Amino acid sequence: MGLFFNKRNVKPVFVGSYGNDLTRGMYVFHLDVDNGEFLKKKYYKSLANPTAMFKRERFIYVCYKNNTGRKTDGGLWQYASMELQFGLAGKATDGGKTYMDCFVNENRSNAYAVDYYNGEVVRIPILKQKIVTVAQRIKHEGSSVDPKRQTEAHPHFIDETPDHKKIFVCDLGTDEVVIYNLDDKGALERDEENTFKVKPGSGPKKMVFAPNGKYSYVLNELSNTICVYQYQDGHFTFIQEVDTYPKDEFAKENLAGDIVISEKGDYLFVTNRGHDSIVAFEVKEDGQLEYIEYLDTDENPCAMILVNDRWLVVASQKGGTIESFELKRGESKGVLFESHFSYMVGEPVCLIEGRGI
Repeated sequence: MGLFFNKRNVKPVFVGSYGNDLTRGMYVFHLDVDNGEFLKKKYYKSLANPTAMFKRERFIYVCYKNNTGRKTDGGLWQYASMELQFGLAGKATDGGKTYMDCFVNENRSNAYAVDYYNGEVVRIPILKQKIVTVAQRIKHEGSSVDPKRQTEAHPHFIDETPDHKKIFVCDLGTDEVVIYNLDDKGALERDEENTFKVKPGSGPKKMVFAPNGKYSYVLNELSNTICVYQYQDGHFTFIQEVDTYPKDEFAKENLAGDIVISEKGDYLFVTNRGHDSIVAFEVKEDGQLEYIEYLDTDENPCAMILVNDRWLVVASQKGGTIESFELKRGESKGVLFESHFSYMVGEPVCLIEGRGI
């Protein structure tokens, strides 16, 4: 920062952008964790659109959309990341598949991804710290009631339960949260007993867990609701459903965007694309949600992360910005406050926090 300037306290934030031929790719920012300001540090151009990112230790895994139709396009790419630097470590294009989300298990023996367009869940082994070729494909079957979005299976999100015993997939097309068991090699086997459905037409997009592992929260994109479940030993018990925006006050189309829960487990946030807002809920002791407030965002807020359990970073695809909002506990008039810091990025669609500096 120079001889006469105080060193900033920052955290790296990686942003994936659709953009155009000049702006598409990965951006690296430093987020000043004292005031919420963004400092642009690096830009890495890509030929394909990044759809999702996942970080496990020093590696970042990026799902790319197939932009050309070629078999070498799309898939899952693995990068070694040291602070601001990216280095390609491996890739699995799987014949040109487009993955919507990915996950890597704790011991980094397998990567898992979901193919929204072909209705598949895949397992990609990691050998000598590098992803190799797809070793398992599971085809989801079924449909639901929405005539445009639910004519077939559309797995959208994949992750593991907090006890590391199960892997789950949110299937927007079949209105299911599909639970998988794992064998010794990490292969997936569908757990029919614990797989569960949401209301027809809901379109489950993502599920997150409370830090204590006792409750889960399913964000439904089409119905714009959050379903709360009690979780124990692989089993989910429904306890509550709430709306993500005031449906009686806003008549235009809305699609739920993203969901995050605070590290302390006391607050949960959801973005609304159409209503263009963040909604804040307090998480009660029994896991249920109580509405607090809405804050306006830029247009089409599709992704967000919570940095240092204080700064909510929101990426708005149509607005072309990333914005920061501060979580302040103990305030009488709300919990989220605008930092008034934003940065223009062409169509930002995904975010992850980088390694600390």
